[in-house]
Amino acid sequence: MKKIAIIILAVLWATSLSPAGGKITFGVKAGSISANMPAADTAVEWSAKWGITGGAFACFVLDDVFSIQPEILYSPKGARHSDSNGASTTTLSVSAPYIDVPVLLKAFLPLGSTEGLRPTVFAGPYFGFKAGKGKYQEDVGGGGQHSTSEVPLTNLKGVDFGVVLGAGAEFPVGGMRFTFDIRWGTSLPTISSAGDNLKNKAWSFLLGLSFS
Repeated sequence: MKKIAIIILAVLWATSLSPAGGKITFGVKAGSISANMPAADTAVEWSAKWGITGGAFACFVLDDVFSIQPEILYSPKGARHSDSNGASTTTLSVSAPYIDVPVLLKAFLPLGSTEGLRPTVFAGPYFGFKAGKGKYQEDVGGGGQHSTSEVPLTNLKGVDFGVVLGAGAEFPVGGMRFTFDIRWGTSLPTISSAGDNLKNKAWSFLLGLSFS
């Protein structure tokens, strides 16, 4: 309940910034996410793990250029590492699903037209809430043999906080608007409860539809 309350407060805060009578649009979006959890104090070189992300958003128009856009997105984060010694291959995988709540300030660039293609840039904070414990999985294969083991993640904080930067575009499709954006997000404080300098970092590629 505490996490849900924080999400609601974040959305209400964004709503309060919209002027009375300002245009409000709603939408849904989905796409892919390339996430990693780099840590400065580990010998393992982790690489990005891909997943499917998506959710909903509202856009509160401030004027002809700026708008506030709070979102609620399911974001499967984590990392992976693969190593081979010739006889066998070991793959390590960290899976940590989050519900992310970005609150973005979006600006329309003075290109295109209000009725056609409109490029955008945006930035803002996000709050991430763990959606389950997540897991650490180890797969070992080679010589016709394969084994898998996994344990729940116990060293991640329940809440993540960071920033999002991105750019995109939108254009009309019938009575709706088609949106596309590329964004990069990173944790600011560590997400580890064990004191490690561990952070979520992710690239996301999202397509969406918005409607009044």
